[in-house]
Amino acid sequence: MVTSSRARARLAVLVIVVLAAASMVTVLLPLLPPRQTAAVPLPAPSASPETVVRTYLAALNAHDCTTATELWAGDQRDIAGSWCTGVAELTGISLGAPSTEPPGNSSNHPDQSVTEVPVTFDLRWRRWHGDPSLPEGRTTWGYLLAQDAQTSAWRIVDNGTG
Repeated sequence: MVTSSRARARLAVLVIVVLAAASMVTVLLPLLPPRQTAAVPLPAPSASPETVVRTYLAALNAHDCTTATELWAGDQRDIAGSWCTGVAELTGISLGAPSTEPPGNSSNHPDQSVTEVPVTFDLRWRRWHGDPSLPEGRTTWGYLLAQDAQTSAWRIVDNGTG
């Protein structure tokens, strides 16, 4: 009878350990960075602002954080990293007509060309990675892109609405 009690006790401990491990995985897994599902190539340096935005959104969907980060201007790249790890999925993506700002009206350098690309998409955040200022669902958003000279590539310098 002692062997039977020991076997049951071992089985009970094993079940508790397995359940505890499963609980830990369930809690910790959403905290890990998402797995990259595809490599999204950078657009050509001559690509339009719309192409840059489409590529950026594709990189977010594929969790290709390297490409997403490269499409932002240097001092703004941390924004791409937080979106890349936070977004679960963007669907129903629709780009509107871009609008170009006159150089004197922009808060950027006067020698830069600045274009805004409006976007609409359905946003779904990863669990525990959302942004309270941007709820899930149908979202109207926009990306501001700048180009230092006619020969340089367009890069995202800001995003949001308004």
